[in-house]
Amino acid sequence: MNARGAWINFRHPPYSIRRVLERTSLMAVGLGYGLLLLFNLQLPAEQRRQAQREDLDDAKAILRQSKDLILRADSVSASENSIDPLLLKRLLSDFSSFHLLISMHPKGFEAGFVMPDVRGDISLGRVLSSYGLQKYQGDAKYGPVLIDIDSAYYSIIKDEIELHGNTWNIYLVQDVSRQIRQQNILTIILILAALLASMVTLFLTRTGIRRGLEPLQRFGGVIESVSSGTLDDHRCDPKYEPVELKSLAGSFNALLDHLADSWNRQRKFANALSHELRTPITLIIGYTSRVLRRSGNLSEDQRHQLTIIDDETRRLGRLITDLLDIAREESGTLVITSEPFSAFETLEQVLLLNQGDHETRLKIQSSSNGFDQIWALGDHDRVVQCLSNLIENAFKYSPEDKRVELSCNSTHEHVRLQVRDHGPGVPEADQELIFEQFQRGSNTAQQPGSGVGLALVSSLVKRMGGRIWVENAADGGAIFVIELQRCQPPDPEYAI
Repeated sequence: MNARGAWINFRHPPYSIRRVLERTSLMAVGLGYGLLLLFNLQLPAEQRRQAQREDLDDAKAILRQSKDLILRADSVSASENSIDPLLLKRLLSDFSSFHLLISMHPKGFEAGFVMPDVRGDISLGRVLSSYGLQKYQGDAKYGPVLIDIDSAYYSIIKDEIELHGNTWNIYLVQDVSRQIRQQNILTIILILAALLASMVTLFLTRTGIRRGLEPLQRFGGVIESVSSGTLDDHRCDPKYEPVELKSLAGSFNALLDHLADSWNRQRKFANALSHELRTPITLIIGYTSRVLRRSGNLSEDQRHQLTIIDDETRRLGRLITDLLDIAREESGTLVITSEPFSAFETLEQVLLLNQGDHETRLKIQSSSNGFDQIWALGDHDRVVQCLSNLIENAFKYSPEDKRVELSCNSTHEHVRLQVRDHGPGVPEADQELIFEQFQRGSNTAQQPGSGVGLALVSSLVKRMGGRIWVENAADGGAIFVIELQRCQPPDPEYAI
C-alpha cells in the first residue's frame, strides 16, 4: 500500500463493527466521568456559596436582634453616628472565627469600616481591605468572589442591612483553601480513576466484543470455505448459535441446500450431455479419418473440407472430455494418483502427441544440466493432459512463424514445467481470471475458445498438490508455469 492509501485508511478506516462498539463504550465511559467531574466541580462550589450565604444571613439576624445593644449611650435618634463602633466591633468579633471574618461599613462611607478583632488568620482582613472592596466597588450586592493569593483561596460575599434607618454594607470573608485543595485532590483522583476505568473498560470491552463477534467470524469462515464441492459439508447448527443468528443460520442452511440441489442438477446434466455427445463425436471422428485415408478420388477442396471437419470434431471431443473431467472433479469422482514421473520423458511424450502438423513449431528447450534426471510427483497422465491443453492454447495465440517452446527447470523442492508462446501475452488484470471456469482474457475476442481448458488445468494441478500461473516474457509472449513437488526417482540408476 502506498503512502496516500495508508493516509486515506488512517483518516477514513474501513467500517468495523468492533471499532464502532469499542468507540461507543469509550465514549460512554468518558461522558459518564466527564459529567461526574463537572458535578464534582460545581457541587462543592454551590455548597460553599450556600453555607456562606447562610452564615451571612445568621450574622444579619444577630445584628437585627442586637441593634439596640450597639447604640451609643448618648444617642437620642437613629443616625449614622448612633451606632457605637466599639460595641459593633465586639459583636462582629463574637461572630467571627479563625477562618471567617464579618466586617461592615456604612454604605458609601468606606472610611467608617468596622473590623472585628482578628482571632486567627490575620490575612483575612488584608484580603478584604486590599481586594474585596475593589471587587465590590459601586455594586449593591454580589455573590461570592473567589480570590487566589499565593496559592491560598479566599471567598468574599457582600450584602446590605438596615440598622436604625441607615444602610450598612456587610462583608463575609472566609479562608476556603482547605476545601479548594480537597476539591482539587478529588478532581485529580477522579481523572486518574476515569483513565484507569477507561483502560479497564477498553480491555473488558474488547474481550467481550471479541467473544461476542466470534459467532459472526465463525459464520464468515464457513461462508468463505463453501465451494461447489463442499456444499454438503458446511452447515450451521442454529441450536448452537446466538439468538440473533439463529434465523440467519437457518436461512444460510436453506441457501446451501438450494445451491447443492442446483449444482447436482447441473452436474448430472453436464455428465449426461457429455456422455451422450461423446458417442456421436467418436463416430464422426472415426468416419472422417477413414474417408481421409481413402481420399485419393476426392478433389483438393473436398479433402480440405474433410480436414476442417476432422479438426473441429477432435476439438469438440477434447472439449467434451474437459467438461466430463470438470464434472467429475466437482463431484469428487475424478481419480488423481500421485507417483514419481520423469519430467524429461513427459515432455518428450507431450511433444510427440502434439506435433501433428506443427512439427517445426513445437520444440523442447533444455534449461538446465541434468534435465533428464529431474523427477516430479504427480499423476503422469493428467500432467500430459494439462501440458497438451496449454500447448493447444499456445498455438491459438502464436503467429504461424513462431515456435511454442517446452522447458523445465527445478529447485531443491519443486519442478516447473513451462509452455511459452510468442503471442500478445496476458494482461496483468486477467492473469488470475483466465483460470476460472468459462472466463477468458480481455484480448482473446478474436480467438475461438470456451474458457474450459485452463480452468480444468488449474483444477488438476491443484489436485496434484501443485500450482499454476502465467507471466509475460520480457521479449513478448506468455509463459504458463506448472509447479509440482520434486522427488527422487524410484529406480536407483536415476539417482541424482
